[in-house]
Amino acid sequence: MPGRRARGYPEPTSSASIPIRAAWPVAAIALALAGSAGAVPGLPGLPRSASVALSSLQAGARPVALTLELDYDMQCGYPGPGPVVIELPAAEHVPSSLEPAQVLVDGRQAASAEISRHAVSVGLSPPPLVMCDVIGPDRLTIALLRSAGFGNPTRPGSYAITLSRAGTTLAAHFTIRAS
Repeated sequence: MPGRRARGYPEPTSSASIPIRAAWPVAAIALALAGSAGAVPGLPGLPRSASVALSSLQAGARPVALTLELDYDMQCGYPGPGPVVIELPAAEHVPSSLEPAQVLVDGRQAASAEISRHAVSVGLSPPPLVMCDVIGPDRLTIALLRSAGFGNPTRPGSYAITLSRAGTTLAAHFTIRAS
């Protein structure tokens, strides 16, 4: 019947006053929070930390594989819609083109991969046809393979790679040693 509510759940007067109870599904909680003012920390899809590992830390080494990791809450392990944009340091040697087969996302070929100057855009796979309701911490791993032709800066020092996804940008730092 229209207007009837389940027992124990009063009719809300505004989205900010919706009582949140443990029995409510996650989607209802997200909708209730999204209606209130300000950003909502901790909702799925917003990266919290980033890290990078290189196959070699020697100055001028080529080709080099890069492994980047983003930690954030995911729904059933699905990383969310892409792309992830990776901004490499200006001193990094980058190839003139990039194929999806040269980029792995969680061990599988990237949906798409493009490079423009020092910015790499990595497409993520579409959502699964059936999605569970479990939201929890997970890790997205992006590997830029040696076959792509990336190379380390020629000068030793500390460098940063920025990773951007869903409007959030994080930096991952690495140090190049003298050869």
